[in-house]
Amino acid sequence: MTKKDFRKKYSGLRDSISTSQKKFYDEALTEKLLSMPEFKKAECVLLFASIGSEVDTRNIFRECITLGKRVYFPKCIDTEFMVFFRAFSENDFSAGRYDIPEPTTQEKYIKSNESDLAVIPALAVGRDFSRLGYGKGYYDRFLKDFKGISVCPIYPPALVSSVPTDEFDIPLNIIITPLETIRR
Repeated sequence: MTKKDFRKKYSGLRDSISTSQKKFYDEALTEKLLSMPEFKKAECVLLFASIGSEVDTRNIFRECITLGKRVYFPKCIDTEFMVFFRAFSENDFSAGRYDIPEPTTQEKYIKSNESDLAVIPALAVGRDFSRLGYGKGYYDRFLKDFKGISVCPIYPPALVSSVPTDEFDIPLNIIITPLETIRR
């Protein structure tokens, strides 16, 4: 199966999850992520602003703010690269490229430390730490130089043995589902 076929299949699968099941998954994933030692240690958390049927990251963001963690969200600066900017509240966003909420603040994320935690979106992930994104390569280009820990929260139906990859795809460090945590 090609990446395009995988994307279509797992996008449809995620979209078909019922509202009540999604709410259960989102609450379990949030609780699991917040209890991780890597999260507790991180002073800086890079999040994605969830849209549609993606894993909901709003409660993770709220908890980060409550705990005094610095939180950054991506902003696409062109068709190839994204830069992370700090957000202080839910009011710090406007619609950006692809209608994804992007921070309106100007404080850039500059340097990654080993304790920084990046929460990465995906359509599907493999138990071999492979990740299937949306096909633009933004996160792979970012992760190539990221020195911290990448974690991907995913719904159970989107965890498979492996997903199609190419030479530019960067493996994840940690995968979490409501039922398990897998570390590389």
